Amino acid sequence: MKNKVLYILIKNYVIFALAIGFTVIILFIFLMYQTEKQLGELNNLKASEVVRENFKTINSESIESFGGWVEILNENLQVIYTKGEKKDKLLSYSQREFTTLFFDNDQLPYYSSVATFVTKKGETLYCLVKVPKKAIKYEYTFSDKNEEYVYVFYKILLSTIVLFFVFFSMNVYIFSRQIARKITRPLDKLATGFEEIASGKYDKRLNYETYFELMQIQHSFNVMSEKLDKIEKEKKRLEETKQKMLVDLSHDLRTPITTVQGYVEALQLGIITEKGERERTLNVIYNKIRIIAVLTEDIFELSKLEHSDYPFEVHPTDVSEFIRQLLVEYYDLFQAKRLILQYQIPSKEVIAPINNRLLYRAISNIISNALQYNTAGTTVFVSLIEDESKVYINIIDNGIGIPEDMKQSIFDAFVRVDDSRENNGGSGLGLTIAKHIVEKHGGSIHLDSTKKKTHFCISLPKCSV
Repeated sequence: MKNKVLYILIKNYVIFALAIGFTVIILFIFLMYQTEKQLGELNNLKASEVVRENFKTINSESIESFGGWVEILNENLQVIYTKGEKKDKLLSYSQREFTTLFFDNDQLPYYSSVATFVTKKGETLYCLVKVPKKAIKYEYTFSDKNEEYVYVFYKILLSTIVLFFVFFSMNVYIFSRQIARKITRPLDKLATGFEEIASGKYDKRLNYETYFELMQIQHSFNVMSEKLDKIEKEKKRLEETKQKMLVDLSHDLRTPITTVQGYVEALQLGIITEKGERERTLNVIYNKIRIIAVLTEDIFELSKLEHSDYPFEVHPTDVSEFIRQLLVEYYDLFQAKRLILQYQIPSKEVIAPINNRLLYRAISNIISNALQYNTAGTTVFVSLIEDESKVYINIIDNGIGIPEDMKQSIFDAFVRVDDSRENNGGSGLGLTIAKHIVEKHGGSIHLDSTKKKTHFCISLPKCSV
């Protein structure tokens, strides 16, 4: 994350530097433009720039804007024409006064420039331009182009520097806001999110708009918190399941133990004396002890399957032949219960890596439930299907079905379709064990049940080529 943030900061710094560089270029162009513009205006204050053969057509607009005026002098230095508001009362000049205008002008209130021209009639006249010094503020000599340029340049440079600092401050402000919005705030939210996760609030999610790199971090954070949330919920669910399992186990053990205890006390006290009654009582005691033994064995098997260090070995096996042999063992039970057994198994070999003993246990638990809970005449159909990567074992019956409210919990421990816990001898762990066995094989088991149909589908991976 440190490298990503560094990359973002460098990228922003480059953009900021480019923005400043662009601003400098724009301001430099502005500086040049304004300089040329101002020099153009100052040039229009010079007599040589405004003089015309027809002096009445002289454009004195720029001169008058500075409070100056134009005088036309004849060869005798007498004022014969004025354009603009004349601020002095001189109507003629001596040669000395005329020369003083240009060589001793520090004491005069005006800047002066002169240009000689010849009219159409052949007369030689003088165009004299006067501009008040106070209108320009800085002193320069009209005849010196370099000094004019320096004056104008520094004047506009000062304005440009002011504009630069204004734009620089704006750029700093904009990029500071940008960094705060796109980097600082998301990082603050990220830090707060980690603090909440550390305190156990795994439902925390982040949602902010920022750079792609930080969006990736946000996505990773949300994925992490979602996984932690699921783990925490699963942990709570397992704790609740464990608690429920202990309660159910206590109930399932207490009932047969209490029954056995009662009958044993009756035998000890001589309450049951008749031979037939004693044999019936012993059979009841035996059946209850068998229930306890089955329950104990199933709990032990389940605890082993749930342990991560449980030794689990698989071998490539012909699943077609495996299913056929299993169904042969159940044939007599189906006949005795008057249930119909049908199957569809490929004649060719279907090879998959399985643990024969455990997979036999898983499938037997499902078939035993079909035998136990369904009535005579029910059809149980077993099929084996394969595709390129998996084999599918389907066990379907058209019996009583499984209630809708039990579908989600049917693979949980001590869940029975029959509400009676004592009349069937089952532990309520058969499907739980089956699910763990299938998952140990890297497969899955699913239930699809309706009112008159129960369909268990076991999918297992095939041997990799």
